[in-house]
Amino acid sequence: DRRGGGGGGGYDHHRRGGGGRRGGGRDDHDDYDRRRGGGRRGGYRGPPADGGIYFHSYEEERAWIEDRARKRRSRRSQFDVEPTPEQLAEDEARAALEQSHQLTRTNTGATGANVGLNAAGRSFAGGGGSVAMQPQQTRHARRLYVGNIPDLSEEDVHNFFRDAVRSSIVVDPGTNPNAASHRSQYVENDPIISVYINRERRFAFLEFKTMEITTACLQLDGIDVLGRGKVKVKRPNDYNAALAPAVNPSSAPILDTAALGIISPTVPDGPNKIFIGGLPYHLTESQVLELLGA
Repeated sequence: DRRGGGGGGGYDHHRRGGGGRRGGGRDDHDDYDRRRGGGRRGGYRGPPADGGIYFHSYEEERAWIEDRARKRRSRRSQFDVEPTPEQLAEDEARAALEQSHQLTRTNTGATGANVGLNAAGRSFAGGGGSVAMQPQQTRHARRLYVGNIPDLSEEDVHNFFRDAVRSSIVVDPGTNPNAASHRSQYVENDPIISVYINRERRFAFLEFKTMEITTACLQLDGIDVLGRGKVKVKRPNDYNAALAPAVNPSSAPILDTAALGIISPTVPDGPNKIFIGGLPYHLTESQVLELLGA
């Protein structure tokens, strides 16, 4: 054997042990110490230059690994952390708010039939009833999402939707019993508080002064903004209908969307409603109207 002691023996599992020219008596641990800086070449040489962990022996390294695994197993999981006092207070406030809304619906005779009206965000207190709650509590019901917004500034978007409301809102006392209040709130004063635009994803958020005008502006879905394309108007994702105050349909502003050139994509059921299928996908709305009018 070129590395072992004798020439006639079998394979020695200590490939660097035995006799031979490289000396004998070294086992795996001696070889480990030699590679780590110990053994016959000088013993402990201090910490490594790269700042890593240094072990004097194989047993010391194994003990360190087992201790690290034991600490990892005993580490506290984040799933069983108790809520903080602030979180508990927030949950209690939310539960109390939901309970008060439920009592309001019960006392006013509201049932499941007008849950959709509650989602509209209008108040029984009248045209300005949405100020009965704190502004931050009703903010989710006073915001609208506007998708596919063209490249415009916040001021341009603000002015466009403000003018759209002023030019379409019905302030005739003969058809709107709240005409005087609506004229004061939405025509003589600005109905929009702020505008936020995300230019990369081409959407905007509009925050209105009242929940009533916010609900009415849902009818602006599909409006053409300054001749640069139609936009999608809907509720934002953080809107919670269960937390919106109870509503009164008679206090809602009325928008004449026909004056803005908006054709609603939703057609109510009636004797004049028909379905037409098999239309080519490339046809636009104007081309379909021209086809039907031929």
